[in-house]
Amino acid sequence: MTAAPPPLPDEARAASSADESGRDAAAGPVDRPRFGAARAIVAVLLGLLVAWFLWDGLSSLVGLPAQYEALGIADRTPWVVLVAGVVAPPLIFGLGILLARRQSVTRFTLALIVALATIATTRLSLIAAAASLSGF
Repeated sequence: MTAAPPPLPDEARAASSADESGRDAAAGPVDRPRFGAARAIVAVLLGLLVAWFLWDGLSSLVGLPAQYEALGIADRTPWVVLVAGVVAPPLIFGLGILLARRQSVTRFTLALIVALATIATTRLSLIAAAASLSGF
């Protein structure tokens, strides 16, 4: 038989009482970060870039059908792609804010930068889809 392990010192006992979430069970409830001024500033500044993508989608939705009509191919207007170009930027950015709202400001910023990268790749994919659907 093996001997029982020696008793733990107070510091090690307190560290071993921490649960899987990393907080000390004896410390009480953990304060969650609020959506403060720093997060609002980050969201507004990066939201301006999202507004540019939204403006680009709106201008395509308004201008492209008129160009297709002038070319005589109005029946090939990719309406689904044009509407997706308007809906996708705020939807992806809002999802990024929703998923990162409880993170630190640094992680919140990084999550919104990832959302912007996703918006940019989605926009490029929609442009390529519109070109292939219209036969160009």
